[in-house]
Formats: sequence, structure tokens, C-alpha cells
Amino acid sequence: MRDVTAWHLDEDGRLVCVAPEELWGVALEERQPPSDPVAYHGRQGKLSDWWSATTDTLVVCGSKRRMYVATELDFDPGIRRFAGEPVELHWEQGRIRHRWRPDFIALTRDQQRQAVVLAPHRMGPQWRERLAALREVAAAAGWSVCVRAVPHGVERENLLLVADYRQPAVCEDAHERALLAAFQRPRPLAEGVAASEVPDFLGFDHTYRLIWRRRLDIHWNQPLLPFSPVWAIGRRR
Repeated sequence: MRDVTAWHLDEDGRLVCVAPEELWGVALEERQPPSDPVAYHGRQGKLSDWWSATTDTLVVCGSKRRMYVATELDFDPGIRRFAGEPVELHWEQGRIRHRWRPDFIALTRDQQRQAVVLAPHRMGPQWRERLAALREVAAAAGWSVCVRAVPHGVERENLLLVADYRQPAVCEDAHERALLAAFQRPRPLAEGVAASEVPDFLGFDHTYRLIWRRRLDIHWNQPLLPFSPVWAIGRRR
């Protein structure tokens, strides 16, 4: 067993150091990082924040890879809230001192906490050591550990496209009903918008928002274009 300590901000914004078991029930998914975030792998440059439609807050991301996973977490209907780098773990291994922040802490819809970490390009000894330490902390804190692959390719481009429409916007109930009715069967995006009789300048935007809200669905492994099939699904986000 590693002698791991966890640093985080308490409810009053004070920096505290606790044992892993003292993290049980702590709402880290609502906290900011314990200090200014560090760019991914020490890289220089501007750090990214992601405005989360799930929580209506900014989520700290230290790289584009983290931002892509934050987008995916935001889109995931099973995630209720999440925060970037809200806890820093310290431990020693022989003469080596380790300090590491899991990428995200998330709270699921069924009230389970997850430590979410990005799968690395190469799973070397440092990664395995970090993951082993995190799993020990998670066992003591009552968390699960989720290693997420970074979205890529067409699926990522589609996700980023519809994520541009994640901000709250007014959509008349009549327009929403018309679009959902138009896509009761799979049909090309432009055709469905035209059939709904919602003006094009509103219809396309609202369709993208309905995809983000999981009221409409697409083939995620195919580019989302005007002739791509879109259809209604029965679950709400």
C-alpha cells in the first residue's frame, strides 16, 4: 500500500490535505483545482476551459485532449456533474516523490463518483504507477476509476459540431414538435428541416441542439452533413 495524501479545496476554498478515506462523500466534482492548473505534460501555452452545459460552469482543462473528453462527459447523459483536476495526489515510491492530478472527478446520475483519466498514448511505467495509486485512493474513497479513450476522427468532429449548440437557447415548442415529427423516420438533415416548415435559419440550429440534447440521433461514425440521416429517439436528456 502507498502512503498517499490528497490535496483539495474545502467548501470554504481553503487548501486541505487529507488521507484517501477522508475523501469519502466529498463533492470534488464541485471544486476548483487546489492551485493554478498545470498545462498537460508541462506544456507551455494557454490552458483551456470548457463551458459545461451539464453544470452551467467552466471546467478546467489543461489540453485539447482533456477538452475533447470534457465534451464527451458533457454529452454523456449518465454524468450529473464533473470538475477538472480538483484533487492532487502525493506519494513516495522509494526515493521518488510523485505528485499527480486525475483529469476529472465526476458524479454520475446514480450518485456514484468517478475518477476519470485519459488513456495515454503509451502505457509506460509512470502511467501504471499513477493508475495503481489512484485505484488505491478510489477504493478508500468509494470511487470508481474510469479510463477514457480520447475521442478522435469523425465521431469527435460530429461531437464538437453539435457541442457548439449546447448553450441554452429559446426554441418555440411548436418548432421543436415540428422537427421531432419531421424526423420520426430517418431522413436527410436538410430534407427533414424543410419538411418541418421551420425556417431554415432556425431549423438547422434547433436540429443540432436536439441532437446535443439526445432527442435526435445520427450515425456518429459518418460526417454530419446536410444529406446525413437524422432520426428521433425516445429518450430525453
